[in-house]
Amino acid sequence: MAARLLKPLGNPPPNAVKYFSTSDVLELSRDRTWLSKVTNALNQYWQHKNSAKRKALAAVLPAAGPEAAARLN
Repeated sequence: MAARLLKPLGNPPPNAVKYFSTSDVLELSRDRTWLSKVTNALNQYWQHKNSAKRKALAAVLPAAGPEAAARLN
């Protein structure tokens, strides 16, 4: 949602469940450029989330070093 690649139906509040038009999603899924943008957005999201997890583990396990944090992933 943060990448704004899909528009939810209606005007939901930020913390509400979002619903999307199936026909819009199917139409967009035929567009290779849009699929590339979605793939890049998902990759960036998970890279950020995983790096935050690694930083948190490194803060908890500073004596063990980065190798121990890498083994926990």
